[in-house]
Amino acid sequence: MSWKNYAMTCAGIAVLWAVGLLAIPAFAQLIEGVMLLFLSTQAR
Repeated sequence: MSWKNYAMTCAGIAVLWAVGLLAIPAFAQLIEGVMLLFLSTQAR
């Protein structure tokens, strides 16, 4: 995969991720819950 294709793929995924978090409340809550679970298990 060339650098240009890699950059476009990463940019596309980032845009879809941001739109998903803003437009789909259940998706945003799921991600928030997973992040909080991860952080609470890593904090000691």
